[in-house]
Amino acid sequence: MTTTVVRKIYDFNKAVVDASVDTARSVAGAVGDGFTNAFHIFRDTGATVVGQAQSATERTVDQASTSAKQVVGQARSAGERTMNQASKGVKEVTGQARAQGERANEQLDRVTERTAERAIDAVDPSPSSGTPYEQWSKAELYERAQELEIDGRSGMSKQQLIEALRSA
Repeated sequence: MTTTVVRKIYDFNKAVVDASVDTARSVAGAVGDGFTNAFHIFRDTGATVVGQAQSATERTVDQASTSAKQVVGQARSAGERTMNQASKGVKEVTGQARAQGERANEQLDRVTERTAERAIDAVDPSPSSGTPYEQWSKAELYERAQELEIDGRSGMSKQQLIEALRSA
């Protein structure tokens, strides 16, 4: 998905630059046509008109050149802004995907742990969580108290272990 978004943004930027270049070419073509027309007028009208036309043509060329530079600069700037925004978007999507992956892994870890515990309970000869503590042996109660790190367990009676386990 990220590659598709980047590709679409790249295609969009390329289209913007191509359109800008086409506009610049059209302007240059129009300027060229203007030169041709101006040349015929210069030739036909004489030296004074030729001087005036040259001056006007130079201004037109300067304006066209400035305009073309502006259009190219604007297209470049728009392309850069679009690429920067796309880069930010890609980083954000990547971060979101990474976070979702981490959450999925955490959930998978929890499911795996519960499944493993159930499998162990299914084959473990010790009493299950549904068996009352009173039916457990003192050794089993002591082992469970060790797992829960209950302090003072070594000196407790079976009844005290049961009470401590229920309080834990």
